[in-house]
Amino acid sequence: MNITGVRATTLSPFAYHSLMVQGGTATLPEIISDTAMAFGTAATLGMGCASGVLPKKDYLRDWKALPWRTSVFLTENPKLLSPVIRRLNLDAEAGLKEKIRSVRDRGNLKDFFSTQEVPPGQIFEGAFIGENPFELSGQKELIIRIGLHRNGIVKLTPAEVEKVRLNSSTASLFGRELPVGRYLLYNLQLTEQMSVEQASEETWNWN
Repeated sequence: MNITGVRATTLSPFAYHSLMVQGGTATLPEIISDTAMAFGTAATLGMGCASGVLPKKDYLRDWKALPWRTSVFLTENPKLLSPVIRRLNLDAEAGLKEKIRSVRDRGNLKDFFSTQEVPPGQIFEGAFIGENPFELSGQKELIIRIGLHRNGIVKLTPAEVEKVRLNSSTASLFGRELPVGRYLLYNLQLTEQMSVEQASEETWNWN
């Protein structure tokens, strides 16, 4: 399978609800998940299907529709910005319903909470296995969106990448059980480092 090494540079902060911290959540600063990279790039290239309703969540179906598989993207210099206070306007989002007020009052939903984001200028590296997104688009670089509400902007450029890690959680969707070298979250279970050729051979079975 075709292997494309990729460098991802953050142009604006991004965050995910990854880690619980006092009064909010913090993202994992050392990683961009394979799912975020694969689907964010697909969205940039217009591969989404317009629909009047949200389809049933089915990652296996959606992965199979993509023309590539990806490694996770890692940085050697992880950083986080200081916490940012955000407001969830429950009145506007959910209305003044008794059920919503009850959940909020028990502390399960907060009007104000904090997030910690990955700063601009962070460099992550990984690989696309399958179709080359730059050749498909005819562009030398691509801009994609990731993170909560897709508010993070990331620039993708070709790079020389020799070693990568796959996501064992994604492999399991395809019935492949890979040894876990590092467990981060339920849906982020990193394999041991492998060559891009080994990653290509493995993802050949993800169909």
